[in-house]
Amino acid sequence: MVERLFCRQITLENQEARDSIMISKSQNLNQGFTLIEMIVSLGIFSIVVTTAVGAMLVLISTNQQLQSEQNVMTNLSFALDTMTREIRTGYNYYCADNINAPSNFFSGNGHEGIVAAVKNCASGRGTATKQGISFYEGGNSLTGTTNSRVLYYYDSGEESLYRRLGNEDAQSIVSSGLTITDAQFYVTGTATTETEQPTVTIYLEAQDVNDNTKTYYLQTTVTQRILDI
Repeated sequence: MVERLFCRQITLENQEARDSIMISKSQNLNQGFTLIEMIVSLGIFSIVVTTAVGAMLVLISTNQQLQSEQNVMTNLSFALDTMTREIRTGYNYYCADNINAPSNFFSGNGHEGIVAAVKNCASGRGTATKQGISFYEGGNSLTGTTNSRVLYYYDSGEESLYRRLGNEDAQSIVSSGLTITDAQFYVTGTATTETEQPTVTIYLEAQDVNDNTKTYYLQTTVTQRILDI
């Protein structure tokens, strides 16, 4: 009888121990995060988010800057390629500025009126507000007639490059988003007494209209294709 009571007592004690363990586990499961753990977690999360957002903003800014630079260089390259292609195949180069050019050279029929005249400008534009080069087109695909001139010139007041076909009105060859801050035409070898081939060097400086902190520089040299020595 004593043994049975002893065994029952042990069984009750074991049951109480198991119940105590289950209650302890249940309490531990319902505890959740402490305030300190939440604060630390929020701090780490804030650092990660701030770093990620900062990196994303830098990438967006860099992409916008690269796109802007690409637009400027594409526009400049197009204008320069257009000029060099037509100048190369042309002839009878006449370079002048609005100080030394004939009357109405940049408007009216001034540049057509020089007929077959040629002229160097080895010193570039100098202090003139306008400077350009007029030449006979190597064919008639642009002007629609033979012995008609094409004029390319820079206007520092408008800060743009223009093209005139014959006596038509001048048209800008750069987009409105681009500012030409400087342009120079250097022409040599046009005189009949010179033994070198007529050569034109074009120098350009440009800026994006929305960003004047960066200047783009471009230069090329063109030699007349038709032999003239």
